[in-house]
Amino acid sequence: MNATLNAKTEIRLSIFKMILPILISSVLEMTVGIISMKLIGNLGFIAIGAMGLSTRVRGIIWAVYKGIAIGVQVVVAQAYGAENGDRIKNALRQTIGSVFVISILFLATMCFVPQIWLRIFGAEGELLTVGTEVLRVVGFGMPFLGIILIISGGLQGKGDAVTPMMISGIMNILNVIFGLVLVKGLFGFPELGLMGAAIALALSQAVAAVVGLGIVMSKGGLLSGVRLVDFFKFTKDIMEAVYKTGIPSALESLFWQLSSIILIRAILTYGDASYAAYQLGLQAESIAYMPAAGFQVAATAYIGRHLGANRPDLAKSYLKEILMGAVLVSIIGGGLLVLFPAALLGFMTNDAELIKIGVVYLIICGLAQVPQNVAGVLGGALRGAGYTKMPMYAAGVGLYMVRVPIAILAAYVFKLSVNVVFLAIGVDMTVRLLLNSVLYVKTNIYKNPKLV
Repeated sequence: MNATLNAKTEIRLSIFKMILPILISSVLEMTVGIISMKLIGNLGFIAIGAMGLSTRVRGIIWAVYKGIAIGVQVVVAQAYGAENGDRIKNALRQTIGSVFVISILFLATMCFVPQIWLRIFGAEGELLTVGTEVLRVVGFGMPFLGIILIISGGLQGKGDAVTPMMISGIMNILNVIFGLVLVKGLFGFPELGLMGAAIALALSQAVAAVVGLGIVMSKGGLLSGVRLVDFFKFTKDIMEAVYKTGIPSALESLFWQLSSIILIRAILTYGDASYAAYQLGLQAESIAYMPAAGFQVAATAYIGRHLGANRPDLAKSYLKEILMGAVLVSIIGGGLLVLFPAALLGFMTNDAELIKIGVVYLIICGLAQVPQNVAGVLGGALRGAGYTKMPMYAAGVGLYMVRVPIAILAAYVFKLSVNVVFLAIGVDMTVRLLLNSVLYVKTNIYKNPKLV
């Protein structure tokens, strides 16, 4: 009995140690985002819009990087469980090198033909002109952002969430410091306004990437002894393992990006107030979602590790505890959204109309927290077992056979209330839970893992 309790305590402590740094990173990133927007908030709507568009473009590229990072996370997790240090080192160095090459291609398009990116979002006139200048500067941070995400994915694969938190923390804190100095023109620096914010973002990513590389290449690091030239020596087996595992996750992230554009356009048909309420609702919802987000990463890392070590029993025990934690946190976070939606929105606005619209959104999201986060954990488990296509399929069905069609029909065809568009989000999450549950049971990852 005591041995069982001790084993559960050890598992829970291990999961907590991984989730807490991820939560801290998410909170810091959200805070820095608010501060960064505050810095340019008085520069006019064109400046705000241009920076917002650059963020949207970065989101698309981030989705590609994040998918590849999940690929390397799975490969590292399974290799770590199998105690294959050489495979860990080869996977991480080659993925960093290949992503750097891909990043140069992204940078070239952002420097030479940035209008192509911006016109995806309908930018025209002065917004297109200013956005072009911003995107050219922001683009220089893309290779460094890719390096940061791949290093973080590799470290999380072996269960280290503290070092990625430190790297992310350095990036976000420097972004604020550089932003204050360059936007406002402090300490003798010129007052650069919007361009100062763009430079601060790229510069902070560059410094954080160098720090990250220094950590993993130092003595005792995952890439100890690796030379810079070695990053570009690729082997077929590693590249296939990482990219065949990572591309489905990248597509899943891109599904989200595209669906968000469609959803925003649908909500805008109801007027600026509905869109503003939706944006406020997203900020408030993050209070509930962020604490649960780390459970997905933990599921991928621990399932991958223990299946790689041929310990399906331990993988199952970890998933059980991760699911229990995700449900508990979801009930607490979702309960706050359902019980106190007006109070949460009231912290951000005193506009009664926005609060009235946003309350419905938060209640729906609150009720959807448990299915959303449980579906996320099951998707993470499938990824850790090498089945990264399964969560992609579930996301594709939920987004493009449920969320998007309902939103389009409500906004453009039947002219229904904006609440129906919000409801589509909750229905999507429920469908996603059902699909991931069926795929998880049918696949039987413990007997049939896909070791990459």
